[in-house]
Order: sequence, then C-alpha cells, then structure tokens
Amino acid sequence: RGELMAVFNTHVHGDHWLGNQALREARPDIPIYAHREMINRVEAGEGEEWIANFIQSTDGAVAGTGVVAPNIGLLGGETLQFGGVQFLIHHTGQAHTNHDIMIEVKQGKSLFTGDIVTSNRVQSARPEDSSINGQIAAIEYALSLDIDIYVPGHGPAGGLEMVHEQLVFLQDLRASVEKHYADGLSDYEMKPKVMQDLSAYSRWQNYDELGRVISHVYLQVEEEAF
Repeated sequence: RGELMAVFNTHVHGDHWLGNQALREARPDIPIYAHREMINRVEAGEGEEWIANFIQSTDGAVAGTGVVAPNIGLLGGETLQFGGVQFLIHHTGQAHTNHDIMIEVKQGKSLFTGDIVTSNRVQSARPEDSSINGQIAAIEYALSLDIDIYVPGHGPAGGLEMVHEQLVFLQDLRASVEKHYADGLSDYEMKPKVMQDLSAYSRWQNYDELGRVISHVYLQVEEEAF
C-alpha cells in the first residue's frame, strides 16, 4: 500500500475539499495543495458557506465538519515530485472556476481534471464561477497533452473518447443557445428547444438540471453580443 504524501484540491466547490478536516486530523504533516485563488476564497468565508450548504442539503448529516483550507498555493506550471513520481500542475484560466488545477502524473500518463471534465454527466454551472468558453478551451488543452488516462471530477476514468464527448457536449450546448438567442428567445423560452437539440445526452446524469446551465450559458452569450 502506498504512503500518503500530499493532497490536491482541484477547486473550491465543497464536494472536492471538505474532507480536508479528516485528512488533517489523521496526518497533520500532509501538505494540501490548491490554486492560490482557492485558498483566498476559502479564507474569505466561502468555506463556511459550503459547509452550511452541505448541512442543509444533507439534513445535518455533515454537521461538525470544519474548514481546513489548503496550506500551499499554486499558480499552474509547477512540477512537484513525491516518491520519485513527477506531478505537473496545469491551470488554463477561468473554466469550471477561475482557479481550477489539473494534475498530470508524468510516469502514468494520466491527468486528474477536476470538474473541467466529468464523465456522462451534465456539469454544474455556478454563475459566479464558470465560463463555457473557458471550459471548452481547458478541455481542448487537456486533449493536447500526452495523456492515456483521464480521471474526471465525477464518474469513472477513461481515455480520449470520454473527454472528447464532454467537449462536444459543451460545444453543442453553446451552439444551441447561440442559435435560439439569435432567434430572439429568452433562456426559459429556449429551454425545451435546447433540451431537444441535446436529446442525445438525455441518458447523462443531471440531465434534468440542464435548464439551470442553459440560463447561465445564455447570460454569457448575451454578454458577448454587446
């Protein structure tokens, strides 16, 4: 069994880092890495907000969870080494958030993408965070790397096909919203039409939440039009 040497938090959304408390209690010496902007946001109060959100959504099941922020900030471009294995840190700008990091394991030709990529799942889109154009660019960047195995933020690991399917979904979503925006439809008016355009993805998890994502993409398309 391998020794735990470091922890990476890919972004500030609570499902990706609220386990830091248990890790810190078990191993106080373990470094926890994240982008510097994630650390800033946690320390500015967002950590408490995520805990409150999860307490509410789980009917109190996670009560007692404390905020343990990452303690080593990254910017992207760093190369770290643990146990003879190299880890390259990638940051492409605003994508799923403005501080996503992807972690490349050189010896294994694998890439941990965080929520820049999810497998067979409609991604959440928080208005204060995500950029569909940035996420598309980040996925294109991930596909340009010499990678065999992609480990998404949600769902099973896969190869190029899984990541490419995620890319095409986002491209199709953007194109559909742009088309119906050009026809003068508002976000709620275009929702059924966009969902029909994307019906090939109806088997995906969270497909019934697509309306919320459409609304967010609509705002970005509207902003670009001015």
